[in-house]
Amino acid sequence: MRALLWKASGWSAVFGSLWIWAVLLGVTAVGLSAGRAAELFTLEDCIRRALESNPEIRGQRYGHEAALQEKIKARAAYWPSLDAQGLYSRFGEPQRVVPAHANNEPGVFDRDLMDTALIGRLVLFEGGRRAAAVRAAELGAERALWDLTATTHDVMLNTASVFYKILQLDQLIRATEGSLHALRAQEKLVRDQLDVGRAAPVDLMKIQVRVSSLTQKLSSLRADRQVLLVFLGRLMGLDVEERPSFDVSGTLEKPRVSWIAQEEALREAMDKRPEKKAAQAAAETAAQAIRAARADHFPQVSAFGRYGLRHGLPYDADDPPGGLSHEDTWAAGLQVDVPLFRGGAVQAGVRQAERLHHRAREQLRAVELEIRKDVEQALTALNDALERTDVTRSAVAVAEETLRIEREKYAAGKNSINDVLDAQAALLQAEVEYSQAVVDARIALMERDRALGRDPGEDLR
Repeated sequence: MRALLWKASGWSAVFGSLWIWAVLLGVTAVGLSAGRAAELFTLEDCIRRALESNPEIRGQRYGHEAALQEKIKARAAYWPSLDAQGLYSRFGEPQRVVPAHANNEPGVFDRDLMDTALIGRLVLFEGGRRAAAVRAAELGAERALWDLTATTHDVMLNTASVFYKILQLDQLIRATEGSLHALRAQEKLVRDQLDVGRAAPVDLMKIQVRVSSLTQKLSSLRADRQVLLVFLGRLMGLDVEERPSFDVSGTLEKPRVSWIAQEEALREAMDKRPEKKAAQAAAETAAQAIRAARADHFPQVSAFGRYGLRHGLPYDADDPPGGLSHEDTWAAGLQVDVPLFRGGAVQAGVRQAERLHHRAREQLRAVELEIRKDVEQALTALNDALERTDVTRSAVAVAEETLRIEREKYAAGKNSINDVLDAQAALLQAEVEYSQAVVDARIALMERDRALGRDPGEDLR
């Protein structure tokens, strides 16, 4: 701002005054904007907003709706089709407008011919192709729904993970600020002792180095928090201009866990995981593709009907007495198409569909193996995080007591400033490890629920 005012001083007084007013108004607007309280989102608020606005979820939802329309298209093959057809032709030589219906019948000849008709067609037999297409469309809609469910679970898990990471950074920031405040108090004490000759100058220098280190760490933590807040806004589907107007609100505590045996967890996961259900739908879709490919061996039987009007243009017609210048016609019948030779394409199509079915079944088996791995890892990670939570909580209490003792000893001249700084660093490290263990436990519980096919974090709400 000083640079802008200095630049304005070189202009005329009028423009300089206008510039100063503009700067002051801009600063006022920024101050008012900064003064507005940010909207606080709880974990439930963040998840609800993500379910409504996350672009991945919305995209999968549209994909599911499109798959539902595919079912309608597939079922339409059972209905007759009706088309209106119009044809205009101009010939180099006059042509008979209406075909003769008897010998020596006079005819009308014209170079311009108009033919309009309604044409209906109904497929009666197709070797099971339509039934396979309908079933494949139904399975496609199911698969899209399970893909939507999997994406929803992933977004919920990621949203909650980032939310808890922000809460962890809040704890670390508060702990670092507390350590910094304590160090500055210790710095003041050392300065007073230095004035009366009871402390060495090197003690003050060591504290100042430690204060500088914690100040830099505090700045880094705040920057990391802002990055996570922007990432959380992206997961929630917030527009760029909405992101600065929200913050998170919540507490970070050890979760309550309902335990489940590994074998029971595996059975539940195999029954509920959306990835497995989607893979099963894909395998059955591939089986329906085999049925559709084999239908090419069978004849296709169709019924058809046609009603139309054929006429020429009167101004250019040769119209003898008794000749027909126009005629409405109709026809109906059955059509049978029998495949006799396709150069091996039908057999190749069947073999291709069979190979794709084998591939889909192998992909299903791979998903089952992945589910087993996810469940075992999630249960192990949850057990480890809960144990670390108990251990690190005790470590924090021990570190606090150690720091209190070292401060008293330093005040009595029974130890060095290094002992106090080491105790201070040990307390901060213990607080970091405890908050990390709590976050790991929270996230591990949600990952276990995700591995079991549950709504991630349902035990937390």
